Amino acid sequence: YYRLHLADSTTVIGVHEGAESAAVNMPNVLAVQKFLKTGGVSVPEIFYCDVAAGVMLQQDLGDLSLNQALREQPDTAELLYRQAIDHMLCWQRLRDDSECPAFRLSFDVEKLMFEFEFFIEHTLLGYYRAQPSEGDLSRLRGQFREVAETLAAPVRKVFTHRDYHSRNIIVYCGAKPQNKQYIIDFQDARLGLFQYDLCSLLCDAYAPMTAEMRSRLLDYAFAAGKDIHAQSRTEFDHYWRLSAFQRIVKAMGTFGRQAALGRADFAANLNPAWQMLREISQASAELRPWVEYLENMAGNQPQNVF
Repeated sequence: YYRLHLADSTTVIGVHEGAESAAVNMPNVLAVQKFLKTGGVSVPEIFYCDVAAGVMLQQDLGDLSLNQALREQPDTAELLYRQAIDHMLCWQRLRDDSECPAFRLSFDVEKLMFEFEFFIEHTLLGYYRAQPSEGDLSRLRGQFREVAETLAAPVRKVFTHRDYHSRNIIVYCGAKPQNKQYIIDFQDARLGLFQYDLCSLLCDAYAPMTAEMRSRLLDYAFAAGKDIHAQSRTEFDHYWRLSAFQRIVKAMGTFGRQAALGRADFAANLNPAWQMLREISQASAELRPWVEYLENMAGNQPQNVF
């Protein structure tokens, strides 16, 4: 990514990507951006794209991510999160236009298990160097599959950003209305449960929040999105806990892989992720023993992790 300064004193963001990955990613960016923009979702403008050259020019929204805004404006955190939830509800209400590729993909069992396996390989066995028996691994994979099958089963699914967290939300200060939120990094969108993006936002290791604030924001999302999820509060909470478990474990797979490569900043994210797993599992007789099982399996982790 490059910030390009033009002769008229304006700026744009230049993107340069290798030809092989650009051939896959850039058409998705174009299609999903068009779908979201048409649907009234705030996304950066795309001024130019040459897929073969791996070049794209996008609107410059500045450098203030939601993550940074939360640190600079802690007193407005709950308001900022409510705005982010409202933004999420906007795209969840959109329907298939027959062109957006997200509606041809889904968080099915295969995809969810891929993310669980990524955690096992890169974080449990890689970063923590755990040495579970084949029996332990088999039991763990069996539990992961049960969670994946439960999350994949509901027919009612919505457009899902897939990586909706504080670093992928830009708080744009350059025009009215001030502090308008835009989303980026949406090219991997697919269908999923109402709770998936919500978990990504409220169980974000980059921006940990108190359990009390998370509870209030969950109440807000449940009430504001009733027309979308069409669930009782009991159903909603059940899928929330399972989705949060899966989403946090998925994120820990990324953190562990990067940490094993020497990225200390990613290693630091594992601590809040474990804490969130414990918080989420406290209200679930189903999940609590499995979080403890994971902690025990990663028992030779660095001492500062737990």
